Amino acid sequence: MTSTVPAVGELSGPSVLDALLRPRSVAMIGASRNPRALGGRPLGYLASYGFPGKVFPVNGSAPEVQGLSAYASVLDIPVPVDLAMVMVRAELVVDVLRDCAAAGVRVAVVVSSGFGEGMGAGAGMLESVADELAASGMRILGPNCEGLASLPADAPLTFSPVLDIDASGTRLRPGTIAILSQSGGLGFAVAQWGTEAGLDFSYIISTGNEFDLDCLELAGRLVELPDTDIVIMLVEAFDDLAEFARLCGRFKETGKRLVVAKLGKTPPGARGAYAHTRHVAGDQAEYRRLFRAYDVLEADDEEDLIDVVQATAKTRRLGLRPLPAGARIGIATTSGGAGVWLADACAARGFAVPELSAPLQERLKPHMPPFGSPVNPVDLTAQLTAGGTVVPALRVLTESAEVDAVVLVTSLSSAGRLEKDAAALAELIAGSALPIFVFTYTKPAPSCVQILKDLGVPWYTSAARAARGLAALVTEVADE
Repeated sequence: MTSTVPAVGELSGPSVLDALLRPRSVAMIGASRNPRALGGRPLGYLASYGFPGKVFPVNGSAPEVQGLSAYASVLDIPVPVDLAMVMVRAELVVDVLRDCAAAGVRVAVVVSSGFGEGMGAGAGMLESVADELAASGMRILGPNCEGLASLPADAPLTFSPVLDIDASGTRLRPGTIAILSQSGGLGFAVAQWGTEAGLDFSYIISTGNEFDLDCLELAGRLVELPDTDIVIMLVEAFDDLAEFARLCGRFKETGKRLVVAKLGKTPPGARGAYAHTRHVAGDQAEYRRLFRAYDVLEADDEEDLIDVVQATAKTRRLGLRPLPAGARIGIATTSGGAGVWLADACAARGFAVPELSAPLQERLKPHMPPFGSPVNPVDLTAQLTAGGTVVPALRVLTESAEVDAVVLVTSLSSAGRLEKDAAALAELIAGSALPIFVFTYTKPAPSCVQILKDLGVPWYTSAARAARGLAALVTEVADE
């Protein structure tokens, strides 16, 4: 938990967006006295995460909200406010935003819905005051968004249950992965899925209808910040593909990674996207062309997204180089069948699974029973799960110069299965110049999942997902 929040503009050059990313003071307009209501949750979340800044509930009918003194209007708050979270009925939002601008609020986060989405009611409500609000200099996130969470600032400014420590049993930890999502529910869900896989996040930002701030502008700020290496974007459409191309070029220049999940690829999906956030899905072929031209990692579904981000984030954290095209994969397995399955999945992705040289096979034989096989896949057999260790064979493979990456295939269904090897694996991973992946062909026990997270290796529960993760590393060649 941080004890102080850096001042606005203290990151890499001043930007009003820093008031969004690292606010020092927050007004909660429409704050509810009910801590379980959507308008009441953010106050509790801020307290549970230990937000060190000032919090000002605004409620016109209550002098106190959840133990904090409340104000009838944002205009009554006696000090300037970096960020205002607007949680009132749609018909009240325009007047509230005018008050925020007059009070000197730097960024307003409008979670309220009813601005043209769904059946179209309220479509022109904000447009009628667009020029007035723009002239004020105040920026607006939303409307129809789910807020944001700034993990470096201990600032969960959202009603998403993913940030509810009591309900989820998990506190999200600061990391170097940011999520930008036009869908609030989906963006926070990605954070939950990623946390389960051992990923940590810097910012989770829901942009909603994008009346003002959009994913492109926010990504343009994030690529400048030292606390973010990877940006995930879940989008239905971009309003300006030329600006997206410039953004992609910036990511490529800095060596940071951009991962995009493009929604609305089909006619019914495009129809749903417009009803959801008023975004026109656009030409999918043009999006795909840009992704390929700028080495943007594309995710087709939620599993694909976590697979590619896991591989990219964890290998970057270890400072490993990308894989060459057609990379050689070494497979060490405690199940012959699972090893074969992975070999097929790797070959289908364009990888080589080479037969190992005779001298290397001889060095591997002492680390397996006589009925094992050192050819590659290296079948260590299930015998090693009954008291042996996989680490010596993995070490021989990683030091062989005959493979470019190594995958351990094993069953982690039993609690404690990894405990005896954890320290040796950690030493091997820290000293290896090659990526080491884990494919568990059985559902892993919670204790094994925790060890995998501690080890910081990409891990997968299917052969196809492991191969997909490996393939994500090959796309980084163009960045070197």
